Amino acid sequence: MGRGKHGMASKSWMIAASLLIAMPAAAQTAPAPAELVLVEAPSATEVATLAEARRVVGHLLPPGVYKQILGPAMAPVMDSMGDSMKALPLRQLAEMGGLDPAQAAALDKVRLADVMAIYDPHWQERMQRQMHGMIGAMGDFFTSMEPEIREAMARAYANHFTLDELTDLDRFFATPSGGKFAGQYMTIMSDPAMAAEMKSMMPKMMQQMPHFVEAAQKAAADLPPPRKVEDLTPDEKVRLAKALGVDESKLRNPKSTI
Repeated sequence: MGRGKHGMASKSWMIAASLLIAMPAAAQTAPAPAELVLVEAPSATEVATLAEARRVVGHLLPPGVYKQILGPAMAPVMDSMGDSMKALPLRQLAEMGGLDPAQAAALDKVRLADVMAIYDPHWQERMQRQMHGMIGAMGDFFTSMEPEIREAMARAYANHFTLDELTDLDRFFATPSGGKFAGQYMTIMSDPAMAAEMKSMMPKMMQQMPHFVEAAQKAAADLPPPRKVEDLTPDEKVRLAKALGVDESKLRNPKSTI
């Protein structure tokens, strides 16, 4: 047993964690334009709409909300994920790591927890600390990004709702029921009911991971394969070495990730 399976296990739960804790607000941000484009000054209605959208988003994404989401409330979800991971057959992780299905089948009755208990007696505690550490660091990062995310959300809401609709939302969020909804809009995912569903979903998602990888491979199957160092022209090798900050003799072919 080498370091490969240990790294494969860590990589697997990190991928799963990233999938489960993706923030809906972050998905609404847009890349900066490639070049400057002259636009007309916003109209009075557009200015008012954006201002109202900022008030609405203020209800939905109050300061400090990411510390609540990616803090102690997330611990049960992450712990449930860890419990599901350690019960997985090693075959599933081996297939995710690219092992031939026939070879992986031999590991079908071997549980990850049984192997890691021998290989690393502190594995469970190590994984738990790593998950909590990662979530805490992500909480710090998203907290630092809250103003930018809040502004991006406001612009997105201004793009999709009229001034009258945003005003209606603002009025609703000012009511007891609306305020309660807005206050729990982002944190509801850490409810025990959701944590239980995440725990039951994890083994199913891991079973489907080879399918996800296969789908990614099929999506790009008609593209030419990446070139190797030996396929590059002398000029391209010089440029690549300069870009990487290494001597040309140190250039190596990258390992495929999928």
